[in-house]
Amino acid sequence: METQGPSRRAFFRGQFLSKPVAVIGGDCLAEAGIFCRSCGDVCSASAIRFRPRIGLPPQAIVNEAACTGCGECVGACPGEAITLGAARHGDAS
Repeated sequence: METQGPSRRAFFRGQFLSKPVAVIGGDCLAEAGIFCRSCGDVCSASAIRFRPRIGLPPQAIVNEAACTGCGECVGACPGEAITLGAARHGDAS
C-alpha cells in the first residue's frame, strides 16, 4: 500500500510526526521506461541512488537515513513523482 506524503501546506506548517524524507511514487519516469536521473543530480546529500535493472532504466531509491528532507528533488522531478513524507523505517534524526 502506497502512502501519500503530506500536503505542501502541512509541510510548510511543520506538521510532521517524524523527519520528512523523499518518497518516490509510481509516476517516476523510470517506471515508464524513460531514463531520468534529475532527482539524484540535485541531491546534495547523495541520498538518492539508482538500482540497475535489466532492460529498464535504473530505479531511483531513497536512503532515508541520508535524506535531509530539503525537497530539492521534489522540484527537480519532471514527472512530479516525488513528495516529502514521514520516514517509513522510523525517525533517523
